Amino acid sequence: MKAPALLLPGLLGLLLTTVVPASAALAAPPAEESTDENRHRSITSSDTYMPLPPLTATVQSNRRAQGLMQIEAGLEISDTRLRRRVEMYMPRLRNAYISALSIYTGMHYRYGDVPDADRISQILQEATDMTLGQEGAEVLIGMIIIHAD
Repeated sequence: MKAPALLLPGLLGLLLTTVVPASAALAAPPAEESTDENRHRSITSSDTYMPLPPLTATVQSNRRAQGLMQIEAGLEISDTRLRRRVEMYMPRLRNAYISALSIYTGMHYRYGDVPDADRISQILQEATDMTLGQEGAEVLIGMIIIHAD
């Protein structure tokens, strides 16, 4: 009787290591293919609208970080050649946007005030036109949020 009693914990462990992963695999939903269309939700049915990834900049006050400004925006581009150019220049555009927003939050924005959406839109539009070297991509702001610490 001692031999089967000693084998029981080993058999139980073997059974658990085989059954638990198999049942987890059966319970998991099927993985969807990761495409660009699945990652970006469509805000509008317009073919000329290009959403931008969220833009963020640190908000400072009294020489320390007080929060984070987050902006959701997009570009309205009617010219298809300019649209392809914007796609190629996206890393440069993001750099220009973050630099411009950092200057705005560091010099022009006072912590606790309501952000000036018109000024932010103007800053982002200037950064867009300067980076692309031409006009034609209009900046549209969807939301400005201040996340306070």
